[in-house]
Amino acid sequence: MEHPVTLDETTGYDRTQSYSYTRVADLGGRRVRARIHRDYYPVQSHAVAEVLSDARTWTHLAQADPSGWHADTPDPPSGVDARRELAPLADRLIDRAAAILA
Repeated sequence: MEHPVTLDETTGYDRTQSYSYTRVADLGGRRVRARIHRDYYPVQSHAVAEVLSDARTWTHLAQADPSGWHADTPDPPSGVDARRELAPLADRLIDRAAAILA
């Protein structure tokens, strides 16, 4: 499968509780999305990779358990750069999606 090409990126912030990062990439004609939500609490955080189906709905492909990344990211005070903190995890999720779809 071809190298992923980023089509869109967004970040989101809740002043004190959470931040998020979403990236949509093209993988050889398939659209893949990495969605990461980093909450103050690990149990309320998630990181998933999804593929856009032919029916134009997002289908779950893979996830990264918060126990493997939550402690490596800063707590969500104001000023956190969500893209800088969560983009490496998005890279890993998109790579996993590429391997699954290959």
